[in-house]
Amino acid sequence: MTLINFLTRVHFADGGLEEALHSEMELHGKRRPLIIAENGHLTGAVAERFFASFPLRSVAETFTDVPPQATEAAAQAIAALYEKGRCDLLIAFGSNRAMDLAKVARIAIAHDEPVAALSSEEGGSQRIGPRLPDLYSVPGILGFASAISDYTRVRVTTGGQVLLSSRLLLPSVTICDPTLTLGAAEQPSAVAAAGILARGIDAYLAPGYNPPADGLALDSLSRVRTNIARVLDSDDLKARREMMASGLNSSLSLQKGLCVVHAISNAVASVASGPIDPSALGGILIPELVRFYGARTNGRTEQIKASLNLKSSCDLADGISEFLDDLPLPRVLRDVRVDVDTLEQAAALAVRDRAIGNGPKRPSSADVLSILSTVH
Repeated sequence: MTLINFLTRVHFADGGLEEALHSEMELHGKRRPLIIAENGHLTGAVAERFFASFPLRSVAETFTDVPPQATEAAAQAIAALYEKGRCDLLIAFGSNRAMDLAKVARIAIAHDEPVAALSSEEGGSQRIGPRLPDLYSVPGILGFASAISDYTRVRVTTGGQVLLSSRLLLPSVTICDPTLTLGAAEQPSAVAAAGILARGIDAYLAPGYNPPADGLALDSLSRVRTNIARVLDSDDLKARREMMASGLNSSLSLQKGLCVVHAISNAVASVASGPIDPSALGGILIPELVRFYGARTNGRTEQIKASLNLKSSCDLADGISEFLDDLPLPRVLRDVRVDVDTLEQAAALAVRDRAIGNGPKRPSSADVLSILSTVH
């Protein structure tokens, strides 16, 4: 088993779930985990493997009422269960939603004040203390956007949503086991690839100077290009491993900061009538966002084209669109049930997001509305 110690502890190995989970719990004396997973995600053989990983005399609690977006109310419910069960560890399993909710729950467990008081907008990042309970993240096919990040958004009980951001929110341990993604259906596998592509491209184009993050972003693009077809055609374990590595690298590349695609995707998801995976939105938005950046990409498009094996003479936005068109993905916002009447509200929300400026060209509200209208 390989241990990567970059930001946090990351275990990465085929079939490594049992050894990694058992060894980490044993090392840190954990015996009463509270598991956060979406209803139906922790079943069958995966559940058997999961619960068999715990050290002897462990007693586990589970929380499965995971909302489409993390809420303060759900986090408080987890905090109550954590206290009642005398738990000593949180484990988020499977999806981004479970991971994000677990981060909010850490704050609800450790802090008595309302979640909004600890938001980045209120300067609360500095007040998030070191008493947070440990969190182990175990990502599935759609878990990587949040499995190794230090932020989350949450709907608060007083209305609206806030951003929580602190290095202390990084999961204590992330366990990457590609075998957990075997058998995933075609569309979620393709959606995961679209999210990796959107994160990698926007992170690479972000203006900050961070050579390791840039290298990770380009590597994530190359791995997606090489392996997604094999994943969809044959559910090949080697290809699944490469896709999980790609997800890991694209998430690590966000050390350059949250990017424009994140700001717009989050705004659209916030006003939509039903749950939408942000990776699906990223795949819809990224070609038009790259087109909006235009010549402001500072000569960086050639490296992205090389990583995606696109001809140097092609337009990058067109090349990205053609690549995504071959995947079983939603093509436009209508496909994910985004109402045209919500686009102005989404544009207004997006430009208030701090991530909106972390790109080669800052879009105005009118620019965001134009992008959204084009892809609707």
